[in-house]
Amino acid sequence: MLSKLENFYPNSITTNLPPESTSNQYYWFKDQGNEGSWIGIPKEDVSSGQLELLCKLFELVIPDDSIYLAGAAKQWHSFLFEDCDPPSFSPAGIRFIQFQISKDDIDNKELETALKEFFHNSPAFIWLDQSNGIIVEERTDAGYEEEEFQSIATTIESDFFIKPSFYIGKFRTDSTEIRTSFFYERDLFIEGMRLISKERALTFEKIFPSLLAAHLPETPGLLLEADVIQIFREDHELMETMKVFLENSSNTSLAAKKLYVHRNTLQYRLEKFTEKTGMNLKDFSSALTVYLACLIAENTE
Repeated sequence: MLSKLENFYPNSITTNLPPESTSNQYYWFKDQGNEGSWIGIPKEDVSSGQLELLCKLFELVIPDDSIYLAGAAKQWHSFLFEDCDPPSFSPAGIRFIQFQISKDDIDNKELETALKEFFHNSPAFIWLDQSNGIIVEERTDAGYEEEEFQSIATTIESDFFIKPSFYIGKFRTDSTEIRTSFFYERDLFIEGMRLISKERALTFEKIFPSLLAAHLPETPGLLLEADVIQIFREDHELMETMKVFLENSSNTSLAAKKLYVHRNTLQYRLEKFTEKTGMNLKDFSSALTVYLACLIAENTE
């Protein structure tokens, strides 16, 4: 729907980030069926009758002017969204930790203080709106790994009764690449929260298999449905076993521990799967195929 508005209002602009209060020369609309998409139409291009109709079709968004940025946060925000010169940063590189919280009736200052306890060396902490923000992090030996972000999310959820989601970007050193990659990562974060909403810490590697599974071509999708996915639909326990086994690098002992079963039980299930499908899980291509089947079966239950 937003693409049709772009055609009708050629001076409009679109973004995948909530509009700022500085953009008040536009009427901002959000497509309720397309999470993460906004369009700004110059006020001078919209008649009163058109505005009334647009408000019925789309959600009119009033940019939030309560989020104030200054210092390094303002510099980084200007670099990302206004195409200004990049702030100085460590030659070792920086990455963006994007986050979203599950509700907007929380004291952002308290949450910011809590997050800064974890990221006290961050050169900038940027609020995009009441629910979305960015942590700029320079590369150090003390940088957090994915599992540690899971722990941070659990702590925040326990303290504030919210469900935070993080996207852990890659460290980069080239300023042009840093800016371009941020928007790619932003799009991926939005898609990842849609595809694997239960995950609290997202990375490119975590999201990519789910993207492949969600956009599998029709012919291989039908074959996978007939040969593997249908088996998983009939035996959910087997599907969960295969998924955990493959997510833990095909380590039988570790997977058995995660599943709370004996190694012999796990081995029996693996042999049962091979017998039903004829697929050798020691083969990388087969293992990848089975994992995609697990994701499809899980997301279409």
